[in-house]
Amino acid sequence: MEIKANIDELVQLVSTATEAYTTAFFLADNQRQLLRLWSFYSLGDNVIAEASIPFGVGPIGLVAENMKPFDLTKFSERDSSLLRLYSRNEDIKSFFAVPVMRGDSLEGVLCIDSKKAFVFANKDQKLLALFAKQFADLVNNVRVKEFVDIEASDIDYLRRFCGEIASADSVKSILKLTMDSIVQLVECDSRFICLRMGDGSGKYRVELVHSHRNVQGTVFSDQDGLAGRVIRGKDPLLLTNRKADFGSYVFTYAKSVGRVRSFLGVPLLAGNDVLGLICLIDSGENSFNQRDLRVLSIMADNASTAIANMMAQDKVHSLSTTVDGLTGLYNFSGFRKHLEMAFQEADSGPKRRPLSLMIMDIVKLKEINSIAGYKVGNQVLRQFAQILGDLGRNGIITSAARIGTDEFALILPGIPRDRAAFIAEDIRRQVENPTFISPGHGVKTSISIGISSLSYECNSCVELVDNALRALSLAKSRNDGKTICHGVQTARARL
Repeated sequence: MEIKANIDELVQLVSTATEAYTTAFFLADNQRQLLRLWSFYSLGDNVIAEASIPFGVGPIGLVAENMKPFDLTKFSERDSSLLRLYSRNEDIKSFFAVPVMRGDSLEGVLCIDSKKAFVFANKDQKLLALFAKQFADLVNNVRVKEFVDIEASDIDYLRRFCGEIASADSVKSILKLTMDSIVQLVECDSRFICLRMGDGSGKYRVELVHSHRNVQGTVFSDQDGLAGRVIRGKDPLLLTNRKADFGSYVFTYAKSVGRVRSFLGVPLLAGNDVLGLICLIDSGENSFNQRDLRVLSIMADNASTAIANMMAQDKVHSLSTTVDGLTGLYNFSGFRKHLEMAFQEADSGPKRRPLSLMIMDIVKLKEINSIAGYKVGNQVLRQFAQILGDLGRNGIITSAARIGTDEFALILPGIPRDRAAFIAEDIRRQVENPTFISPGHGVKTSISIGISSLSYECNSCVELVDNALRALSLAKSRNDGKTICHGVQTARARL
């Protein structure tokens, strides 16, 4: 194998350049949090050729867990079994290891040791870091060759996939590249790629479908069907003859994907975090095998790394464009984005799910700024934002935003109108509490709140916002500190 020979040659070169007793290169299995010995060169005969080391275990495992170099210049009176590399004790005196990285992703660990104390100088350590970059350039090809026993044409396809996925410019393009590759390499009736939703609910959605059954947009939890089993277990699931005790559906009971006799699911993992999963199903028995599992695992590993990196970049960009600098809440742009997401989810099923929206106005903020100064006014805004933020810690899923100088919005997925009114009154009481603003400033305030909820007469986000604004306008017209629900004639004031 050409790639294997290249790795072996590089390991020997490292050993010669550093005068190491043993040089070893471990390949990282990030899904299982495990290092596996890929290649080594030693002056002794006691290296365990099939060595595997969990992340965080021993010096080598610590390098994988922390993704930082590890230098043990004096190894005397220590058992070399700590390294988990030798079948018997070796008189090791010095040890040094570096992580092999591709961007922010761990690809492996490169380590050297010696029977001489204090033998690895700074130049050796810098040299090993340079060698690690060369190992990183080979690792993608190594993964394909090592874990897939298939035709050369398939190996070449996967190699191209690994390169293309690393340079994709959006999550959408990552998913499309992944689906296109699955279609080329694994034959079956239906293929699905799912991602965790970004609304904080912890639920997942079918994002991309290659099937005669259109279930795109289906929302499910980690408790639902075979897909939920993969998410909960955080491990691949291969069923060649599905039985009833594994669940009678893939995503939700209400969304059928047809007859399922064979199932293959692989989670998209970023460390211990399940970003989503890839599911393949077929109506025939024994449609998938270990080769298919290995292919799908390679694609899932690369896709999840690319998605995690893209999400991190998107989050940084989003925070710079959708967050209010004073309160830390979403600004109007962020509010609009999250309201559209919440509306789409509530309206996606056969029956609309509850969704409520509050728009709130801090009463007499201009007077507070005039009497006590803008510093106190800003304190009012920040403290009010803190009240809204604390709702999440109390188990209420929300998206809070500052949408004007003294106006705030609160999106409440899954909350019907009556409960939204109860939450609104609790918020209002907290604002009117004398401790809300320091008594020494001699000011007090309250809030007016307008509430609208999703109904079959409300057909868009615009209508939901307009209804909340109408309710807010009515609340402001009925003196300070009122809560009005759109569609309810009687004001809910000071309940």
